[in-house]
Amino acid sequence: MAYLRQSLLPSFYPGFWLKTALHLLTPGGYGYIRKLRRQQDAAYQHERDKHEVRLKHHGEGGWKVEKDGDVLKRDYANYEEYLTHQKQKLEEMLKMKGGFSNWDICEFRLKFYQRFKHLVPLLSNEAVILCCGARQGTEVEVLHDLGFKNAYGIDLNPGPDNRVVRVGDFMKLQEATDSIDLLYTNCVDHSFDLEEMMKEHARVLKPDGFLLYDMGTNMEEGSGGPFEAVSWDRTENLVIRLLEQFQKLIRAERDDAFGGAWLWVLLQGKK
Repeated sequence: MAYLRQSLLPSFYPGFWLKTALHLLTPGGYGYIRKLRRQQDAAYQHERDKHEVRLKHHGEGGWKVEKDGDVLKRDYANYEEYLTHQKQKLEEMLKMKGGFSNWDICEFRLKFYQRFKHLVPLLSNEAVILCCGARQGTEVEVLHDLGFKNAYGIDLNPGPDNRVVRVGDFMKLQEATDSIDLLYTNCVDHSFDLEEMMKEHARVLKPDGFLLYDMGTNMEEGSGGPFEAVSWDRTENLVIRLLEQFQKLIRAERDDAFGGAWLWVLLQGKK
């Protein structure tokens, strides 16, 4: 609730606040979320029906024994196993409960608003913004509400008939080199390889483009959740790695909202 009160600031974006209210108050979900709710399957039993890849990969199982420095990775047999595992998150969520609740979506929207309002002075409304690991596309919709109409998302599994998120792999982007004004993701912990992901994201950004990452700071346990692909001991070390790719750190801020800690960093300019 403290985060909700903090977010209720005066703004010039009535469309954002109206849609947030509709997401919160509409029975059965609003917009695309309503369609996803219909994917719930009352006959689905998780332990009986889950994909076989989930027998190996779960919260405390499927991880490598040894760390690579301060990084622990899942013990994927190959890249295809990684892709299959990551796609299961939305599949399971939709079948079990039809996706996120109204309150979840409302909280996500407020969180994204807190992040993205800082972009308004930095980017024109024509900026091309790529959101990686966007799932149902809440972050894309918030960017649209703030006037960034060229924002779009990619995800390994964006759900059926998603208008704002297309199928895509943030480890192997289809976007051309130097084509994106800003890249955002909060799925760093779903990376197959952190170094290669950072290089790929830097590749598609324009020379003066921006990178905005949300990164968990409570990763020290080394076990992660059921779909995290990598964990790390110190989030600050990831920032150091990012500074090897980018010239300028614009903003870094810790966020303890929603029962977990996040560090979000905004960088600009490829080296």
